Amino acid sequence: MPKLEPFDYTKHKPQDVGLGGPSTEYLITVDSPEGGVMVIPSIWWDAEGKPTLIKDQREAITLAKDYEKSSNKQFPRFAPKAYQEADKFARERSKAGGASNSFLARDIKEEQATIAKTFKEAL
Repeated sequence: MPKLEPFDYTKHKPQDVGLGGPSTEYLITVDSPEGGVMVIPSIWWDAEGKPTLIKDQREAITLAKDYEKSSNKQFPRFAPKAYQEADKFARERSKAGGASNSFLARDIKEEQATIAKTFKEAL
């Protein structure tokens, strides 16, 4: 299978993948490897800018894990069983324009700093 990646607004154009119009990403909420919950895309883009809607959740999870390992980026994480919070994040991201103006996966160091700051503020 060719190398696939999430939508990158700097190089991809929204396209119809059969979801009723042009799409950049279609997010799903799944269990993360660490025991929490994560939000990942189910539309993946090849080097030529062609999108593929991944209908098999296990395949989407494998793509997400491989992407995280190879890119040193991480998809949004939530606490264990926080499915409603993750789904709310996905809905709000979609309403705000989705991947057309921001990346879903973030640099791991940046993400850890944000989590640490939030934790520190909560104390």
